[in-house]
Amino acid sequence: MALHRLKTAVFGCLGFRGLRFICSSNRLSISGTEVIDRYVRQGGNIFAFWHSRLFYLIYYYAFHVKTPKVSILISLSRDGDYGETLVARMGQDVVRGSSSRGGTQAMRALAARLAQGYNVALTPDGPRGPAFQVQDGIVRLAQLTGARIIPVSYDARSKWTLRSWDRFIVPKPFGTIHAALGEPLSVPRQASPGQIHEYRDRLQDVLTGLDRLCADHVARTLAAPPPAPSDRQTVRPSD
Repeated sequence: MALHRLKTAVFGCLGFRGLRFICSSNRLSISGTEVIDRYVRQGGNIFAFWHSRLFYLIYYYAFHVKTPKVSILISLSRDGDYGETLVARMGQDVVRGSSSRGGTQAMRALAARLAQGYNVALTPDGPRGPAFQVQDGIVRLAQLTGARIIPVSYDARSKWTLRSWDRFIVPKPFGTIHAALGEPLSVPRQASPGQIHEYRDRLQDVLTGLDRLCADHVARTLAAPPPAPSDRQTVRPSD
């Protein structure tokens, strides 16, 4: 147990430094920035993104959006301990639980965070998949709380794709990233079980569309010739 705590502490320190270096060295473009100004800064939203997109999106929120705090749902597994430590190093909040363990308590805690004005973040295909398949939990949380679901995705021009169940994406340093936010999705409190499934399918379609938009954008930047030195106007995002 003591060894595990030591490992998580070391991971939190080194992982934080590595994540910040990799992410800050990439040039960023964004689609849907108006969603940030109109909804995100008000708090009380549920971010939805695939488990494979965790790496950059947590960084982006912590260092570019910053407030209000985001509360991220992380599983109660030992692997989740590493994630909790890393998120804490970025100054954000964590709720522990998953559909298979501690799910009811976690949903209550997330609802409480939303009531306090936090944004919350869920991976609707996590923590074990199936990958890229939205489960009902996120839609039911939106129904219960009246919070908006904001779908988000990103892709990187140069990246490592891990051989994990979710095909986890890690951007390579000094590349280009495109992120996209979709229009919020609201779920009526009186929605029937059949309508819950319809909203789930709709969210899945939107996330898939955002994935495609981001992939197309970075593909265009890859195909485009580099600008002449005098024409380079892109500035790396600062921390």
